[in-house]
Amino acid sequence: MALALVLAATASGPDRISLHDLVLAVRSAAADAGLSFSAGTADRRALVTVLRWLVARGVVRELDRAVASYGADDGVDALLEIRNDRLTMLAAPPLVGADSARELQDRREGRERTAQRCAVTRALIERDGPGTERQAWERAGMPLDLVSAPVLTWGLPLLGDSPVAVAARAMTAAGLPLHLSAAAVRRAPPRVAPGTAVLVVENPRLVEAAAERNIPAGMLCTNGNATTASPEAVRALHRAGARLRYHGDFDCPGLAMAARMAGLGCVPFRMTAADYLAALASAAADGVALPRDRSGAPDTGWDPGLAAAFTAHRLAVHEERVMDEVLDAHAATG
Repeated sequence: MALALVLAATASGPDRISLHDLVLAVRSAAADAGLSFSAGTADRRALVTVLRWLVARGVVRELDRAVASYGADDGVDALLEIRNDRLTMLAAPPLVGADSARELQDRREGRERTAQRCAVTRALIERDGPGTERQAWERAGMPLDLVSAPVLTWGLPLLGDSPVAVAARAMTAAGLPLHLSAAAVRRAPPRVAPGTAVLVVENPRLVEAAAERNIPAGMLCTNGNATTASPEAVRALHRAGARLRYHGDFDCPGLAMAARMAGLGCVPFRMTAADYLAALASAAADGVALPRDRSGAPDTGWDPGLAAAFTAHRLAVHEERVMDEVLDAHAATG
């Protein structure tokens, strides 16, 4: 399963990607396929096994640090080069895990359909502007399903007696996060008391940690780039008067995501130049080698100094690295 998810996650992605972003893409591919791929040790080790297999065959190249340590430490990152043109050099049965010629043919046809869908998606994005696959198809009037890419939430103090509000209260009482599909958000838009602080984060590990610590403050997660359910939930909470905060990765995609979430009513939270520089100092003190991001930093209108600081250092700080500080600050000021 891990091999199929990695191939799905990289089929139309960039030639270079951080291990952190690849993990997010694998989780997204798993969610789209109705599968579970967690941050647990077993799934991390399975991913490392697949990546090392692909490295050995020239499909993946480790540009900055190796992936092996990720199996034991989910904070490990690396910069990878993906060579999808080398997939044809792999033996077909190991690649697809086929047990028969018929299964091999079925899977080959499935890959062709996936390639066609990716080509159409790229054409729609070129025509209509940047966005996720789901956004591209929905803008073209061809919405995807409303249940396969839910938004992950924790501790939302929802008002009312709708099934969504009742489920949120029950799951919080049980110490568990709650997934809300786009269908659920549309059927019963989440409402909170005006002024309620809600933290929107990029990585599900922060929501998991908040539930483990029973943090008494609401959160939801975009799980990388926001798809249908998460922006709809954010808009509904904004209409209800929630104080929306956003925190994400200190890298070029993360800063761009923060700007997009600001457009939905979120205020960037602990995402200033001072926060970035403090994270760099902390990593240096801990002897952590941060991955380098050579992309152009987007504008950070909420703090222009952040883009300048990032351009000067070019070191990516992923959200898990500052997780404790972010969660503590949210809980203290919620």
